[in-house]
Amino acid sequence: MKIVHISDTHIQDDPIMGSIPADNFRACVEHVLEHCSDADMVVISGDLAHHGTNANYAFLSALLQETDLVSMNPRLMIGNHDDRETFLGAFPQTPVDENGFVQWVEETPRGHFLFLDTNEPGTHAGHYCAKRQAWLRAALDDVVRQNSGAYIFLHHNPMTVHVANADQIGIVQVDAFQDILEDYKSVIRHIFFGHCHFSLSGSVCGIPLSAPRSTSHPNWPDFSGNKDRVGYGGMAQNYNVAFLDARSTVIHSMDFLDERKATWVKTEADGWLSEDNI
Repeated sequence: MKIVHISDTHIQDDPIMGSIPADNFRACVEHVLEHCSDADMVVISGDLAHHGTNANYAFLSALLQETDLVSMNPRLMIGNHDDRETFLGAFPQTPVDENGFVQWVEETPRGHFLFLDTNEPGTHAGHYCAKRQAWLRAALDDVVRQNSGAYIFLHHNPMTVHVANADQIGIVQVDAFQDILEDYKSVIRHIFFGHCHFSLSGSVCGIPLSAPRSTSHPNWPDFSGNKDRVGYGGMAQNYNVAFLDARSTVIHSMDFLDERKATWVKTEADGWLSEDNI
């Protein structure tokens, strides 16, 4: 399977940190449609809108139509900048669980895709409460019963990323969340998330994970321990492309505004550059 993973679009009319979210989103979708129109799924993992207002979601809906990303049936998830009720009013077709959280499961040729809701009104920190934890355990129990594998999508980082500003707004119940990951790590193949606005890869509880930057305003990872500042500006916006095979998961980071910098040259039959091109 080929998956396009977009995150942190922050759609609104006004610029953010010198960047225009809608323009970047248009450029991102144009790149996706040109190079990844064969993708099996497009996922936008939260912070769809910057303020979670009716106007923001109306603008996002219009952009999905205008760019024709709607033709790829993108899975829309919510993050800390989103408003659950307002979002569902604008996109009522989005699945919810029995408690009204925007989370659901899809069965695919590669296994079960689990889409989680870590939004909590009134805070930028992630929350995964007891009701949501019970839902996740039940979904993973079903994966085990079916002898399948699971791929998890969520907005907030499920572990410490060692950047103070990001970690103070991670998942509050991170220990309980990681307990679930530990209990089901034998069936969880990969975790996809966003939120931090910088490219991330690694593992948690032995499970590999990845995150793109943002199509809106990428941040710079600051390891100083200072939680009162955020670095931005000059970093390339991106999205990820994941290839999920039976024995491997490969993630490509696509700096879609930078492709124009590439120079394309012809290679020899064995794949190496010819001497004339060096």
